[in-house]
Amino acid sequence: MYDYYFTFRSVTAALGAARALERAGVPSATVRTPKELRHKGCGYSLRVREELLPEAGQALEAAGASYQKLYRRADNGSWQEVPA
Repeated sequence: MYDYYFTFRSVTAALGAARALERAGVPSATVRTPKELRHKGCGYSLRVREELLPEAGQALEAAGASYQKLYRRADNGSWQEVPA
């Protein structure tokens, strides 16, 4: 099972996106972006479980919440960027 991280440039953007997911009934966690993934100010992320990824993507799109990148973290700790 994977965790997915939607990265954002600011805490304000991440919190706005978290509210959009909450309104859509999609649980998420707002976290500091892991240091391996920080690029050009991507300091905050929303962590979503794999089974909720389609709903999360749809809710973010509907709310106009643009994230920087999407990453997948495997159980072994490795990271992979996921095409949007």
